[in-house]
Amino acid sequence: MKNTPEVQRMFDQMSEIAEHLTSGYRIETTRYCEGEYVSLRIRKPADTEWAVYPEIYFSDDWYGIESVRFGIATTGYGDHSLRQAQRVTTGLLAATNLVQNLYMIAEVAGFTIK
Repeated sequence: MKNTPEVQRMFDQMSEIAEHLTSGYRIETTRYCEGEYVSLRIRKPADTEWAVYPEIYFSDDWYGIESVRFGIATTGYGDHSLRQAQRVTTGLLAATNLVQNLYMIAEVAGFTIK
């Protein structure tokens, strides 16, 4: 996305909400083309005995249409035990809660949600 004060404010709020939710996800801002463009990198927490966390991706708006899109990458490897299914569910709930909050921040900031 174009590195504007509005985008930077939105990214800062997204980073703060990730910390506030204490799910372990961290959001970093990455700058490209000598700072003219910015993007988000969402780092997932390490898996624990209680949760398996999916990756969350941010799709960049390189064309100036001010849109925001996130994706949650789920992976399945056949049948799971009850315990493993609970760990996956806990991680998915943390990821979906974070993405829901990120979309809300983007919408309030006036960006199009895809």
